[in-house]
Amino acid sequence: MTQPSAELQELLGKLANLEVFAIFMTPTEKFQSPYTPEGDKLLASHLRFLFTLQNENTLLASGPLDLDTERIEGMCIVRAGSRQDAEAIARREPYAAAGWRTNTVRAWQLNEGLLVEPAKTLAES
Repeated sequence: MTQPSAELQELLGKLANLEVFAIFMTPTEKFQSPYTPEGDKLLASHLRFLFTLQNENTLLASGPLDLDTERIEGMCIVRAGSRQDAEAIARREPYAAAGWRTNTVRAWQLNEGLLVEPAKTLAES
């Protein structure tokens, strides 16, 4: 096997190599619109949960995917010490806890982009 070129070695050395976790949130058949009384309460709980994670410097990013208010899918990027910790966060998320969503955790290697510096700063704190 040949050695990577000097340029490739230099570029690889610039990668952030930060492990974070993506939580993909997929509605189940139980999911209801946030415009129902139960949906209103659950969305409020979900948002409080996310703001708590944000205040704890755990939540890097979150939001809906292809916004459809009748069947909201979403994704969160969180910092966690391990996959098990990220999965615990995913289980506590109010929609998942109520059975309205299935949350799937995927490890994500954050290497490049504008999110790297904030994530590094939070990792150091």
